[in-house]
Amino acid sequence: MDFFSGNPSTNKLSLGVNEEDVLKAIANSGYPLQNIISEQLKEFKVTEEWSFVDRDTLDLRNIDILAELDLYNHNDYPDTKVRPGLSLLIECKQTSLPYVFFATNNIPYMPHFPMYSGLRENDYIDIKSDNTRDTWSFSINHIFNLQQHEFVSNAPLYSKVFSKCVRKGKEIELSGSDTYNSVILPLTKALAHYSNVVVPPKTAQYFDCYMTLGVAIIDGPMIGVKVKEEVNNINYVPWVRVLRHEHEEGESNYIKGKHYVIDVVHKDFFNTYIDQHLIPFANNFGKLALKHARVLASGKGTIKGMAKNPWSDLEQRLL
Repeated sequence: MDFFSGNPSTNKLSLGVNEEDVLKAIANSGYPLQNIISEQLKEFKVTEEWSFVDRDTLDLRNIDILAELDLYNHNDYPDTKVRPGLSLLIECKQTSLPYVFFATNNIPYMPHFPMYSGLRENDYIDIKSDNTRDTWSFSINHIFNLQQHEFVSNAPLYSKVFSKCVRKGKEIELSGSDTYNSVILPLTKALAHYSNVVVPPKTAQYFDCYMTLGVAIIDGPMIGVKVKEEVNNINYVPWVRVLRHEHEEGESNYIKGKHYVIDVVHKDFFNTYIDQHLIPFANNFGKLALKHARVLASGKGTIKGMAKNPWSDLEQRLL
């Protein structure tokens, strides 16, 4: 028996509800897009409706998809101190009206992007040198020179302000904070929760190091706007990197909080985003993590020649 064939005599819709209304409600819900994206992540371990604790309300909430991928082969590295992986926290949105992203040329320093989870010290490595008594604390991205990679440094559009078109009578206007609250805020909260739940025990000797990103998938128009003196044209964009500054308790005065980074990707560009941009970058990180597994596991390393050259070619000189 075909489970989906049903029995017409016992499976009729209630009075006042027709199939077209139901199909429209399903199409607008976001669930079909969630299923489509899950199917495209064939190489990943996918958990749909992944739950997390809201850091503000302490309520249990859900993100559409958690997708995890190993960046190493266990048979090739059975005793590695650090097992690198890629984790994507994904929220799916469907809309008939456009999202509007205002481009920024002021791209901040982003030492926390991508976020790394699962180590004793997720982001920073304490560095000593062979020819000076000075010490440094560098982000993993800085030491591995990942900040220069095209995936990090060359997204099509960077935006700090974005909104969604909504109808007001016969007119179209831009919404207020609802767009941020429904798209970006759940992802930043899910990222914070994920980072907390994968913290290793203090006695750990082996670690899972997850490159962790928040991604919003949009099934609908995405418009990028570059504002100078006036707006006289719009451009449809497939991928926008949204930057959101948040205060973090315990951060140093020098850092003054952190920028959460969310990649907003059109559904038709998602495969390209994964295959041609994210995965090559993640694989690069995976190789470096395996090469320097003991440094990542201990959170400490030595770099030769720091007295003369403290800023460039760090990975090549990392012991």
